[in-house]
Amino acid sequence: MLPSSTHRQVLPLPSKLPLSDITAYYLERLIQQRIDRLRLVSDKATPIGDMVSTVRQLEQLALQHQTLSSQGAKHHQSLQQTEAEIFRLLGFNLDNAKPQATILVVDDTPEVLQFFSETLARQGYEVCSAISGTIALNHATQIQPDLILLDIMMPTIDGYEVCERLKADPNTENIPVIFVSAIHEPFDKVKAFNMGGVDYLTKPIQVEELLIRIEHQLTLQRFRKQMMDQNLLFRTEVEQQLQAATVYRQFFDQAVDGLYRISPEGKFVEVNAALATLLGYDDVETLLQVEGMQRLYVSASRWGELLQYLYQYGRVQEFESQVLRPDGSHIWISESVHAVRNEDGIILGLEGIVRDVTQRKEYLERLLQDRWQQEQALQ
Repeated sequence: MLPSSTHRQVLPLPSKLPLSDITAYYLERLIQQRIDRLRLVSDKATPIGDMVSTVRQLEQLALQHQTLSSQGAKHHQSLQQTEAEIFRLLGFNLDNAKPQATILVVDDTPEVLQFFSETLARQGYEVCSAISGTIALNHATQIQPDLILLDIMMPTIDGYEVCERLKADPNTENIPVIFVSAIHEPFDKVKAFNMGGVDYLTKPIQVEELLIRIEHQLTLQRFRKQMMDQNLLFRTEVEQQLQAATVYRQFFDQAVDGLYRISPEGKFVEVNAALATLLGYDDVETLLQVEGMQRLYVSASRWGELLQYLYQYGRVQEFESQVLRPDGSHIWISESVHAVRNEDGIILGLEGIVRDVTQRKEYLERLLQDRWQQEQALQ
């Protein structure tokens, strides 16, 4: 449904693509679907005259956009205006569009500052100006621009020193600096790059070349920032995992109850000291030499019964069994076990908590024995 100029639904503008890419996408869709088909699409609230007028405007703007796109950066402002009108007719809201980037322009000539400010502002950049090196250093720290255009020949502090100070400050060292100067000597260009500049333009400036080089550096800066953000996120995740592993290890080692991790084949992978003590082993290393819990049950079928419950219900609670200790004594244990699975549901191993319930089992057996004796006495 094509919205009219008097009754238009405001749609959100996608924000993850540059404006020119979004425009090209929607224009391509309009052209592929043949704009004349839109004449057949309307709602009752849209007068036919308004709809046909809007379609014709889109046809003209689509041709104008194609022409401007092929003429390079010098028509960037007209291209943006055409894109904005196309999106307005399509019902998109561009009122909240943010500037492409913030650029700090540094030059001791007011006319040059005005030229750069007006030229860049027309391209959608937010521009800040500094007429001296001292002011430039203050602005760079305060506003954190995305890019700096820096003249060389300035009184008090020249461009070389400004760049050197910027690169020495952790708060501004990553801001790309493009030198803009009337100096053509190779020595000065080499010095500019040695001071930390990323590019060098000589006056008089060709606007199209300036815009292309600015956009190139901003693109590289965006990539660098993305990489830095990803690296920071990765380091944060690693630190969190290490902290979690440390907490888990402290819990595992210091737990009062016996804890174990067993492979799908039943072999011990990890046990804590409490389990070794409970099962009568001198230390963790000696217990790890045992093939697994299945070797400790008095009843040979007990391990199979535990696995059967585990595969059926996903976990086992208070599974009581009698186990044999190295000294030949028997104790009763209670196990709570759950399966650790991957995303495909395949079991990677088992984790269990073991408690000694021998005293409780013996107490219950004595109660049952006493009750049986009492019943026998009453007969």
